[in-house]
Amino acid sequence: MIKLFISLFLLAQLSLMAKPSNIVFFLVDDLGWKDLNCYGAELYETPNIDQLCADGMKFERAYTTAPICSPARASLMTGTHPMKQKMWNHLHILPPNVGKILPAYLKEQNYQTWHIGKWHLGKPEDKTLPHEVGFDKNIAGTQAWEPGSFHWPYRFPKKTQKNIPPDSANFNSLKSGKEGEYITDRLTDEALKLIDKRDPNKPIFMNFWYYTVHNVYITKPRKQGKAELVNKYSKKIKDMGIAPSFRLDPKTGKKLVTSENNPAYAAMIQSLDESVGRVVNKLKEIGEYENTLFIFLSDNGSTTDDVPCAPFNGGKNSTYEAGVRIPAIITWPGKVKAGSVSQEIISIADVFNTIVEASGATLPKDFNGDGISLMPVLKGKKLDTDRQLVWYFPDSREHWGQRANAAIFDTKSGLKYIMYFNGDEDELYNISNDKEEMKNILSQNPEKAEELKKALMTKLTETYSTLPPPPEKYKSIVEKRLKISSVNNSKVASH
Repeated sequence: MIKLFISLFLLAQLSLMAKPSNIVFFLVDDLGWKDLNCYGAELYETPNIDQLCADGMKFERAYTTAPICSPARASLMTGTHPMKQKMWNHLHILPPNVGKILPAYLKEQNYQTWHIGKWHLGKPEDKTLPHEVGFDKNIAGTQAWEPGSFHWPYRFPKKTQKNIPPDSANFNSLKSGKEGEYITDRLTDEALKLIDKRDPNKPIFMNFWYYTVHNVYITKPRKQGKAELVNKYSKKIKDMGIAPSFRLDPKTGKKLVTSENNPAYAAMIQSLDESVGRVVNKLKEIGEYENTLFIFLSDNGSTTDDVPCAPFNGGKNSTYEAGVRIPAIITWPGKVKAGSVSQEIISIADVFNTIVEASGATLPKDFNGDGISLMPVLKGKKLDTDRQLVWYFPDSREHWGQRANAAIFDTKSGLKYIMYFNGDEDELYNISNDKEEMKNILSQNPEKAEELKKALMTKLTETYSTLPPPPEKYKSIVEKRLKISSVNNSKVASH
């Protein structure tokens, strides 16, 4: 009898060990690199995310593939650079023929696939909304990049919900609600309901993409944090003696915020943190925490006119570090060393490969991706791959101090070359010892600058014919650059 009991116990343990890991992917909109306590924030309160960070690995040098939302999100779902999907702006979405993307790979591995929150990657006419590209459930994922309000009623734009059955089993547009309801809390409620109704015999893939902290909502008169939390942080800012501070962009003269002194933004971050805590605690309650891979990151950097981008330069829509370097945390109990910090340079395109490998899925041999699996890093090893990260944003957002630009970062040398399409002088920085990008060393390194310039132009010419053209006012400058770069050994004209 004892032998039988031991045998059954061992079989149960083996069965548990063989069970695929759940995957919970938290993606935040416009969260800056330093907007968490575990990254150095002083005003904001993020105890739950900090605990997730303490339980896993923090990445100090994680990068997005685009300094704006939808193109970056496309990389997460496809594992490719957004230029391959003809995307560089927030108005661009996945093409109708995008083919097999991340949730479809996981469904083949018997995962329950759920999308919750912001999608901003497709539209009903193209059949590229979450429940049409591989997710079993879609909670509030529409064409919209934001609701009309973070408070009930949310007022999602009607055009983004065209052709969506209001009572579809696969779609919940949050059309019902109650007075005082807050969207971050409501989305979390929906996430917990899905967990409660899960099939316990199948692993979970939860794609929780928050609408917060998209900070068009934190400026007057449309403050979108919870009133009680906004009041809390207004008092805290006063008690801490935090005064507004700025720096001037040397080329636009734009005042860029450098201090944490926005109570509405702080309130939204606390609501985000509470949401993450509720999901993590639910998984602990049902005994699934130890068997869950958690990924937390932002899609791009924060804006600069109302929240700080310090310690970096630039912000959303720029290729400076504040626009493209993001917070990233991966926690996997028993597999990733708790409290570890990685200095490996990674891209959000790597998240795709990492999730695919963690799920047990395999990519086709002819898969033309731009990411690499981070499994070696999660096991404490170093990446053997040197690569060049590229960003392309040929439009100016001068209200945020950003100018039409493209950039390339050579991870081997640590050098980053920034090209401007509006006539500004190009720039070269050594990110290894100047992460703030304060010292332009282009004139001291003309040969290396030329080498990176050519590499960047090669990347653009490889894909430019399939890209949407830049704004008309920059088109002639871009075309001139492309023409010049196509001539071997030619010297790019001064601009």
